[in-house]
Amino acid sequence: MPSEAYDPILSATLAERQRIANDLHDGVASRLMMLLASLPPHGHANRQIAHGLQECLLELQMTVDGLSAECMSLGEMLGNLRYRFEPAFRRSGIAFQWQVSDVPSAARDDDCRTNHELCKIVQEALANALRHSGARHVHVRLARDDADGMLALEVRDDGRGLPGPGRHEPGAARPKAGGLRNMRARAEAIGAGISIANLSPRGLRVSVTLPLEREPADAEASLASHR
Repeated sequence: MPSEAYDPILSATLAERQRIANDLHDGVASRLMMLLASLPPHGHANRQIAHGLQECLLELQMTVDGLSAECMSLGEMLGNLRYRFEPAFRRSGIAFQWQVSDVPSAARDDDCRTNHELCKIVQEALANALRHSGARHVHVRLARDDADGMLALEVRDDGRGLPGPGRHEPGAARPKAGGLRNMRARAEAIGAGISIANLSPRGLRVSVTLPLEREPADAEASLASHR
């Protein structure tokens, strides 16, 4: 069976996706960046407009990233998220801490989907922290525990958290329930556990845990030991 790399229909589809991504980046995204840069920083109305333009630009950039690559490693996808969100947090005066290292290598045929869903969860959590939380600090952490065979991914902020007893702040925007449901559905689709909980005295933590697949060499060694 011919490789997908030589499938003319697939090649044409990927080329068209890349063309659309380039057009969006060079046209709409560049225009939004020019408008954002030219907007005077003073005045409540200007700040509101700048905030709206920033959100539109971020959404467009993430869409372009998704169109540009058919399959990327988890490290590459998380790197893209950091690259896109860091300037937005900086413009909003939010300290952004990134603690991501020792990213596991691909070991499964469905890693592309797993990586995509994990990063979509992180994207949603970061977007909520940026838009709704009123946070001053946001922290992203990824760690692997080889002893327990688990990968842990966490997004934590010191904002207002989810509504609940003693957490009401009049006029404060909060994450939409649909976004929280989407994060849970994405985690369930890849067999990951997820916890979305308020922190004390303030803040929200989104934690995702996913079983790590054994590397091929480890699997072979385990098989040999049982022969």
